[in-house]
Amino acid sequence: MNFNIKLPEKQFYSILILCSIIILLNSLEVMINVKDISIYNEWIDGINISESPNTEGVNYYQLYLTSNLTYFFIKIIIPMALGIYTYFAFKYTRVNKIYVHIWAILLSGNLIHVIIEQKIDSIFYYINILCYIILITKILALSKLIQNSSIDKRWE
Repeated sequence: MNFNIKLPEKQFYSILILCSIIILLNSLEVMINVKDISIYNEWIDGINISESPNTEGVNYYQLYLTSNLTYFFIKIIIPMALGIYTYFAFKYTRVNKIYVHIWAILLSGNLIHVIIEQKIDSIFYYINILCYIILITKILALSKLIQNSSIDKRWE
């Protein structure tokens, strides 16, 4: 039996919009972090700068910038991949329960990663959590559609 369904247009657009919101929020947050000198000064105070010969000539702002951009890339890789994969699944292929379960697990991992950050003073933190929860529920709702489709095909 074939348990593949065509991705409904409503779910397709909601998944893409939520992925876009997550990427936009993370982009704004990293832009604010990189441009705010007080956040940079807090970061400098937080690291232990020793007077060893290995730290001479280190450009700490470059290090700060690189670490923020690397962390940004780590945070957006799953929503970005989900958006691209969902687009191709909508245009060219179908989705099944493997799609649902794999992306639900990956998104849950990212949600846990965001929660562990505990940036409770940032509005982006709360909106990110909300978007991930909605995105996970949208992905899991596809499982019900797949199940209903397979039941309908059995009776035909």
